[in-house]
Amino acid sequence: MTRPERLVPLAGHPRAAPAIRRARALAGLAGFGLAALAGFRHGAPLAETLERALAAGVAANLAAWALSLLAWKRLLVGEATAAARRARARRDGGGGA
Repeated sequence: MTRPERLVPLAGHPRAAPAIRRARALAGLAGFGLAALAGFRHGAPLAETLERALAAGVAANLAAWALSLLAWKRLLVGEATAAARRARARRDGGGGA
């Protein structure tokens, strides 16, 4: 009886986790910065501008998180599929790619 393979969650993956954190941070800062710049350029009051910029930063952070999860899940499924095909080819005597 074979035991099922254990998959690494995205939060524990050595490449995915830092990339997702980096994307979230950059998107949050970019969203905040762009919204603050737009508010200042249009002459909005400081408190209102910063409030909107904070909301835009949080929204950008969440959007980047969702898109990063989607992209990394697809990427890792593709990598796992390719690795399984290579292993199957080696097992069946193909040896190469």
